[in-house]
Parts: sequence; structure tokens; C-alpha cells
Amino acid sequence: MAKQPPEQSRRDFLRQGLPLTAALGLGPGFIGAANAQAAGSFSEWGWPTAYEKISQASVDWLKSKGWWPLQVAWNPMWSDGNLVLFVMQHYKLLEKRGVDVQYPAFLTAGLMNEVFVPGKIQIAQAGTLGLLRLIDLKIPTAAVCTYPAQRQAFLVPPDSPLKSSLAELKGGKVLGRPAVCGVTIGSTNHLGLLIAAKVLGLEEGKDYVIKNTGPADIITMPKGIDLTAIWEPNVLAMTEFRKNARILELVDTYEVFNGYSYARGELEVGAADVLQAYTDAFVEARLIARLKPDEVLEAFAAHPSQRGRDPALIKRDAEIHVINPKPTINYPFENAKGFWIPLESYQAGVMHEARVLQRTYTEADFKAVLRNKYLRNTYTKLGWAIPEVPAFLPANWGGQVGKPPYPAYGLMAMGKQAFPEKGDLVKEWRFGANTYQP
Repeated sequence: MAKQPPEQSRRDFLRQGLPLTAALGLGPGFIGAANAQAAGSFSEWGWPTAYEKISQASVDWLKSKGWWPLQVAWNPMWSDGNLVLFVMQHYKLLEKRGVDVQYPAFLTAGLMNEVFVPGKIQIAQAGTLGLLRLIDLKIPTAAVCTYPAQRQAFLVPPDSPLKSSLAELKGGKVLGRPAVCGVTIGSTNHLGLLIAAKVLGLEEGKDYVIKNTGPADIITMPKGIDLTAIWEPNVLAMTEFRKNARILELVDTYEVFNGYSYARGELEVGAADVLQAYTDAFVEARLIARLKPDEVLEAFAAHPSQRGRDPALIKRDAEIHVINPKPTINYPFENAKGFWIPLESYQAGVMHEARVLQRTYTEADFKAVLRNKYLRNTYTKLGWAIPEVPAFLPANWGGQVGKPPYPAYGLMAMGKQAFPEKGDLVKEWRFGANTYQP
């Protein structure tokens, strides 16, 4: 296991690690040596032990662009993407593939895109709205992994007279007035409110009013707010740890959350094997976390980015989003039961109708940036079948994308998922002490 960095306060980490100047001034990446073994052998977590290195031509090209070391941004507070990217760092998974890399940290899509747009970071992670901004700016982009179906919830104070649904806002029949909804304008929680209002026939100004409220304030459940909405792990923090709110209804009933790992499009032309190395390392990180959860979580909780966070919350969040799901959860479908392109087009259309987004987005816009070929290649190396439907959907899910409310789905609902199951493999694969056949 890699040595942990010297202990420092979380505040110092965020102050020093998040701004652009610090992002570009991190220490040089450590180049690890892969222990090449006989072809066909697997590590204990199921990865082929002979690592594929990127070519010298790709190294030279990255250096000519000023992209060496490669800058891979991560959000240490974002469910799924935080732990997976941490494992990639901690176990030097890109270095083992010949990539000199640094991992600057950013807490929002806006901050990531500020440095992604001019090319000062080359791989980033953000929700759909962050990706839409790049489409608008015509920045060549390849979205290679998704962060799907993370739970979002509409929350109320514990003593709220609202009981079970946003439908109770209609006509002020419970509160006797329009509800004050504290959401972050332009965010996914705002989108969820807009779709719910559309489905339930709620009118802004009559049934509810919006108060622009940032995530840092939302998690305190401020006075004067009747209803708010937020994403994980904040829902867990507020309802199970702070206990300053309760769930009125899931945003997921109306909106399906999605996020992406996305890279500079130029990498596809000049160094496509770097994108392949990234997706390979990404999946290997999930396998390590699945096999060694205690080891991984102990190291993650000790990382400076997690200082001040409840270890129990870190563990619960990691189990839901990384350890329990099938390791194929991040596959970027184009259209499997409407995921992702038809869904993304519909949800962006709702934001456009509300004049939050300035233009409409077509399916062609999303298709131009979505890339599943890299994960396809990764799964082929492992002997996995390409999944046919998203792993977060229950069997015989009866929902229709673009026509909410949706039946129950999601990572919280699925619990621990077995892998591999029948149909998950196309050839023999070993994981831990077990050998699995297709």
C-alpha cells in the first residue's frame, strides 16, 4: 500500500489543493513499477497482472502539449467518484500503466471547468450540467464513465406538517401559503423541483417560491425554508447523522441523476491509450475497493480531504456507491431503456423551458461526447460481457424515460449486488479465492 501523505488539516488541504495555482503546483507523480507476470494470470482482485503501458509516442505527445504529468481532477466529497479516484491515487494505478499523473481536487463542476476549458486539467468529473457547459463552449470532450443514479431527496424539517409528497404544496392546502423551497438555482436539485412541479401541476409563485440556497447552507436546514433538495452524501448526513431533516419524497421519482468522468477530446487523437489506461485503472480501483473495503476505507478516512468527516458516513456512502454495486455500474449507455441520451435530452429540455439553460440540446449533442468504447475494451480484457441494461434498474423495471413519476430504482434500493451473475462473463475470471465461469 502506498504511504499516506503527512497529516494536515482538512481546511489546509482544501485551501491549498483546490485553487488553480495549487492544482498546478502539486508534487510530481510517482511512477510505480508493474510486476509483469505470465499472461492470463490475475491479481487477487481480478485484474490481469501484466499491465499494459501507454506508448512512448503518447508520452512524447503529452509532453509536447504541456500535459505531463497528466492532470486528473477529482472531487473528494462526491459519492462514487471520490473513492474510486482515491483508490486510483493510493494504489498508483495510472503510474503502473506508465502515466505520470497528479490529482488536483475541486469541489464543484464550475471550478473544474474553469481549468478544463483552457486545457490545464485533462480529465475531470462532474454532473450533466457541467458537461452541458462544455458542449456549449464547443470544447472537444469525451465522456468515458458515468456516475449514475445517485440518490437525491426533497427534505423538510423533522417537525414539518408536510408528510409524504410535494403534491401537498398544491394550493397551500397544508401550509396555508406558498412553500419556500431552498434549492441551488441551475443545479440538479433545482431540475428535480422543476420536473416534479411539471408532473404535479404546481405553479411557481402560487404553490411554491424558490429561494436560491447553496449546498453549504442547505445541509444546515436553515430557518425559513419549508422544503429543500440535495444529493448524496448530504441526504445521509442530514437524515441519519445530523438528523436535522427528514425525507418528504425522493427527487429520483421525477429526475434521474447522472454524472461523468470526461476527458479532453484531443487525447483521443494524440494519445488514445491514455484514455484506455484511465478506464482500465478506474475499473481496477472498483475491484480493489470491492475486495478490500476495510483497507480502502481506513486509508480514505485518513486522507486529508476527509478530515472532519464522520467515518461512519464515509463508510455508508462508500458501501452504497462503490462497494455494493456491480463493477459495471459506470458504463455509459447510449440508449438502454432510455438511458442515457434520451433521458439527458428530456431533462435538459425541462431546464431550457424554465430558462435555466439558454438553448435546447439534441440527442446528437450528447452522442457527440459520449464514449463507451473504452469501457468496452476494459470489459473485454477482463472477460466480462457488455451489460445490456443499467445495473441500478430492478428486473422488469416498468418506468418510461421522460415520463415521470418513475417506479423505484437506484443504488440504495438495490443493496449489495452479486457479481458475476449469469450473463456477466464471456470467459473465466478470478476474484479473491474464487474462479468464475461464464
